[in-house]
Amino acid sequence: MLCWIEVDLDAIANNVRALQAAAEPRQGVTAVVKAQAYGMGAAAVANAAVQAGARGAAVARVSEARRLRQAGFSEPLLLLGGLDPEDHADAVALKLTATVSDWQTAEGLARAAHAAGEVANVQVKVDTGMTRYGAPPDEAIAIVRGLQRLPSLHLEGFYTHFAAADDPDPFFAHQQLARYRAICQQLEADGIELGLKHAANSAGSLRIPGAGLDTIRTGIALAGGYATGWVPRVGSLRGAVALKSRVIRFHTPAVGSSIGYGRTYKVFRPMRVALIACGYADGLPRACSNRGRVLIRGERAPLVGTVSMDMAMADVSHLPDVEIGDEVVVLGPQGADEISLDEFAESAGIIPHELLVRLGSRAPRLYVRNGQPVSQANLACDDLTEYACASST
Repeated sequence: MLCWIEVDLDAIANNVRALQAAAEPRQGVTAVVKAQAYGMGAAAVANAAVQAGARGAAVARVSEARRLRQAGFSEPLLLLGGLDPEDHADAVALKLTATVSDWQTAEGLARAAHAAGEVANVQVKVDTGMTRYGAPPDEAIAIVRGLQRLPSLHLEGFYTHFAAADDPDPFFAHQQLARYRAICQQLEADGIELGLKHAANSAGSLRIPGAGLDTIRTGIALAGGYATGWVPRVGSLRGAVALKSRVIRFHTPAVGSSIGYGRTYKVFRPMRVALIACGYADGLPRACSNRGRVLIRGERAPLVGTVSMDMAMADVSHLPDVEIGDEVVVLGPQGADEISLDEFAESAGIIPHELLVRLGSRAPRLYVRNGQPVSQANLACDDLTEYACASST
């Protein structure tokens, strides 16, 4: 392979256990695997998380849930996003727990569940300050009470979402948690069983004491990443993703010449440049041009010239032993050094979440356990090849 993404399933499992130890959710972690588990591959990550103790998974759209079910994932699956009316029947058939934030959705799901002879699980989301998908408190309270009149729906949970748990000052997140708790107490005082109560994303679970509640919804932390530098570092979280490529040729450009599109790098000294089979279509952002670093033979090499769609170039003048075919690490460890997710995101000028979901679908995902490959997935066409010789434990 010339360019590939390695996902360490042992690290995923380790991170699930670390988050559960840090936040102490009463019923375990909910693994957020929307957008192909932030580029890692939803099916493999969801299964690894559940095997490590997660209670289930969450996605944003019905299409994502369908792919997971088709891949054999049978655990609880929370649908975080909105529903088109034409998706109500599919949500019921796929045994999803849909999020309800308006009465029309509740009625539509109730009709679909009744027609299928099912009782469908739903969760109600209350907006305590995010001002996004979620019902204002008064509406959320009315929806919860109204669900008592819809026998084809079962209220599985009641939740909210932090808007600024990763900010320098977490005061607003504390306010949101207090508002949420007050609403829960008001409903429970009426004898309503709310089921799963949850509020925390990855940042909230590590930043806001007492936010673990029944479950935490964690996405970026599964990959061993943090939303911002303000989120406390849990020493036991491990990076789970590596973007790797290979050297495919060398250049010795003349002094005064230029490198790459737009001639953004002018050659001012004799140098040796390695051409790398990885570009922005694979997840190396163009914004890393002339500022990012890669690892080759355990040493750092600066990117020179503009990163193109399929290739990038690195100055290896200080690494005379580098050869064609050598492994190049764009993200992840090599030898005693590492290009961390935080560093990679900073060089690209984006947050770690966006960086991961930009990982290109054409680069195959190689899943490893105990340092050995156990499976490979091509997210572009959903094929999966099992490595018969590899251990699955």
